[in-house]
Amino acid sequence: MNDFIPALITLEEVPGEPFFLECLQKHIVVTLENRLLRKGRLMLFNRSNYFIQLSLINDRGNRENLEVPIPFNIEYHREEGLMYFDYRISALRTDAIPRYEGKNPSNFFNKIVEIQAI
Repeated sequence: MNDFIPALITLEEVPGEPFFLECLQKHIVVTLENRLLRKGRLMLFNRSNYFIQLSLINDRGNRENLEVPIPFNIEYHREEGLMYFDYRISALRTDAIPRYEGKNPSNFFNKIVEIQAI
C-alpha cells in the first residue's frame, strides 16, 4: 500500500501539521542535501508568517530552534515517518516559472529538506 499523501498548503495551517503532531516528544532529524541541520526531540512547532519554527531539545539537553520557510510542496510518507519540504522552483504550481540569476537568496533555494522521525 502506498501511503504517499500530497499536501496542499492553506494559509490557516502549519504545513506538515499531522506529521509534526505525531512527532511531538519524539526524536527527529532535519537534513538539507544530506547535511544535518538539526537533530533532537521535537518540543514545539509553530507557524510565524512565512516560516515554520521548530523547537528541539538536543542530546545534551539544550534547546535549539530551527526556522524553515514555508515550502512550495510537501510529501508526507506516514509509514516511513518521513516528510519532504520541496523548495524547488519546479514545485511551484504555476505556468510562469520565475527565473533567478545571481546569488541564491536562501540556503533552501531550489532544494529539498528531509525531516525523519527516528
